[in-house]
Amino acid sequence: MASSSVTSDSAPDPVQAGIEELRQWLGDRLQLGWATPPSSQEWAIITAHMVDAKAPGLARRLRSLAALAQQGFPPLFFEELGKLWLLLESYENLAALPPALAQEVRSQLGQTQKKAQLQQRPGLPDLWIVLGRVRDAESTGATTLKRQRTWLWGQQQQTFALLLDYVHHRQSLPDDKPPGSSWTGEVVFYDGALRQRALLKQAQRVPTPKLHLRAYPCLEEGLNAYAQTLAQNPWCDRIPLSLHQIQPLNAGRQLRDSSGQSLPLSPDFQQGWQLMALSGGQPLSLFGEWDGCSYLPLAVISPERLVSFSSCLRSCDPA
Repeated sequence: MASSSVTSDSAPDPVQAGIEELRQWLGDRLQLGWATPPSSQEWAIITAHMVDAKAPGLARRLRSLAALAQQGFPPLFFEELGKLWLLLESYENLAALPPALAQEVRSQLGQTQKKAQLQQRPGLPDLWIVLGRVRDAESTGATTLKRQRTWLWGQQQQTFALLLDYVHHRQSLPDDKPPGSSWTGEVVFYDGALRQRALLKQAQRVPTPKLHLRAYPCLEEGLNAYAQTLAQNPWCDRIPLSLHQIQPLNAGRQLRDSSGQSLPLSPDFQQGWQLMALSGGQPLSLFGEWDGCSYLPLAVISPERLVSFSSCLRSCDPA
């Protein structure tokens, strides 16, 4: 197998050195046992070393693990720890992976693809409807970034696309594609294990037509779709999920389908009573995100209208 530890004949790969250090650190922690947790300073040091190693994706995962450790090591901590170890193992075997999965590993490590290069590629033309938007904040250690996820739906191609934007916390996020708006243009997907993150080029706003959104009539089908996504990309943290004939319950904290199966709503969702009012006690169709633990509604959907929850889901002001 070709080694991934050398980027040229004379320049060692800093990412490889960082991965070897992190593998050693995690191995030492496993020998000690998580009952003796690392101190905040120890977490900060190994995280900073990953930034120095040009692996910001590893640093982000370590920050998340440190935060979960402070919560008393919930089951999610060990799930995320397993994903981190799988990422390290995947980089060690990068040459043996299919090209799309190898690019996904690089992206997960933080090796970004340049928008200018993607703009030169031919895209997927369609009429793209903005279904929902989520804004939050992400700490990089040195500063805080505002982040925005904008979900598009291609009417003809029947596919989702995700526009992902980051700005410094003192800057404003783009607001030119509000939920419910429609655009003709071409979507270019980033390379990776999934066709999800994309950029929209040659966009022109047009009137929004009747929406024909593919939706799952029962929760089990939606969960199966999530499982299939994880089989393609085990580091996928959320999927777009459209649900049909779903009834909100318990003051908008839970969803139930016609078979009686239920899902919890995200604790970030603060508009449960509005959802209940829109339902009127009847099933409705929703678009949102599923992260494996809870569902985050972004819009109530019908062919004639889209009622968005996106604009006031979460504050993106840094703490």
